[in-house]
Amino acid sequence: MSTSPVYATLGLSRNPFPPTPDAGSYFFTPRLEEDFAEVAHCIEARKGFVLLTGEVGLGKSTMVRRLLDTLKDKNCRSALILNTFLQDSALLSAIQSDFGLPPSDSVEQGLARLTEFLIERHQADETSLLVIDDAQNLSVQSLELVRLLCNLETGQEKLLQILLVGQPELEETLAAPELRQLKSRIVKHARLSGLQKDEMPRYFDFRVNAAGAEGRLSIEPAAVDIVYRVTQGNMRQIHLVLDRCLYGLASTRGSVITEALVQRAVSDMPALGDDAATIAAAVARPRRRWAWIAAGLAAGTTATVALASWGLSSFDGGTPPAASVAAKSPQAPAPKPAPDAPAVAIAPVPAAQIPAAAEPVPAVAAPAAVEPATAAVAAAPAQSSVAETSPRTACEAQLKAVASAEDVLQVQRLPQPTAANALKPNPRVCRFTEGKDAWVAWLGRSEARHILVAQQATRNVQLKLKGLGLLDPREPDDGFFGSKTGEALTRFQQQHGLAPTGKPDDLTFFILEHQHVSAR
Repeated sequence: MSTSPVYATLGLSRNPFPPTPDAGSYFFTPRLEEDFAEVAHCIEARKGFVLLTGEVGLGKSTMVRRLLDTLKDKNCRSALILNTFLQDSALLSAIQSDFGLPPSDSVEQGLARLTEFLIERHQADETSLLVIDDAQNLSVQSLELVRLLCNLETGQEKLLQILLVGQPELEETLAAPELRQLKSRIVKHARLSGLQKDEMPRYFDFRVNAAGAEGRLSIEPAAVDIVYRVTQGNMRQIHLVLDRCLYGLASTRGSVITEALVQRAVSDMPALGDDAATIAAAVARPRRRWAWIAAGLAAGTTATVALASWGLSSFDGGTPPAASVAAKSPQAPAPKPAPDAPAVAIAPVPAAQIPAAAEPVPAVAAPAAVEPATAAVAAAPAQSSVAETSPRTACEAQLKAVASAEDVLQVQRLPQPTAANALKPNPRVCRFTEGKDAWVAWLGRSEARHILVAQQATRNVQLKLKGLGLLDPREPDDGFFGSKTGEALTRFQQQHGLAPTGKPDDLTFFILEHQHVSAR
């Protein structure tokens, strides 16, 4: 089975938080380990009837599969019944079939044939185990049949070991007076509960490392707090939340699940209940707005999401976040820097400091199709109104005038002022200065809206890196952001004074996209 690009991007060989039982990576808490050992002992010692109950999503089926895997090497033959809507004779026929016996014409004949089979297995020193999952669906008559099967025994041992697995309603059913004989035969009752809050970080580490993370992924304590408050330790719900968070990490090649990411993940998950988002918001501390992409979640797509969040990625404290813009009228107020952006002293700037068309990255003059009011904003002369406008505001206003509904306005500080000199002229780019810092603003497209474009975007990055001699030309242009592409991107970042993370970020790809690249 091929690995989904989402998990491959994070260096995982498979989904660490699958929606189905995963007995191969079974996490033992102290109390779970104790219950598991006692249940296994009762079966191996042929003591008869064992009960396992727990709420939906607490791992009953996973524990059963782990138990069967453990017992199969201990001379144990089992029958697993999953369809408990079969009742009476139909249930008996299903049990016979799972043990490999032919169907019988009557319940009496079926019991006789099953007894003969169990005696043969006992003489061969084999343990016979019957597991009935979702047993809360069984009728009283079917449970009475289970009692009859439990009566099959030798002088010292039970011929058939029975494990009834179900939700808490099964306990209520067994408490009925007519089933008191069956209830009296229970030798072990294991009740599953959810994870404790202090167990959740270890559970996360265990799951992701079993899937190949090797310590590269982690979760913040504040994020653990939200997950626990929302799920109450229910492992199925934990998997739903954390799996969605992995999509957010893959979109930016991140490695830490934050409280903001968890809060966004639970905001639209009906399976968690209507109060989940409210609880998450109440628990979360005040924070900055981090990136999130839900690409492929609802549709289940496996398209590459390595670059799908251009324009949506998170920002460090020294960089003001990008402002999403649709095509608005030029009279609309220009976006203001986010509260966490650094304070910049801005003096009145003459028009000469706004880059002209002859500079490597020109100020954008309004095209002929732009309305007169727009042109007035885009190409205003050096008058008092310009003197009162900050370079950033003027630059953003010019770009907004030519923005479409699909565009996202990006504004970031350049780590090296000379980095802008390598940028080719483009009418969708504007450079400006604030104090001693050089900034660049540009219009990009939100790949989150076009997830299929992300794969092509990755191919374009690979071609750019090959053109710069940073990526081996023998590497395939497969649209997958793997380790080789990441290493090449790291070298590009080092050359341009960027943080050598090897991860997709807006400024890195902006500079890369606007490089003069010759074919090699």
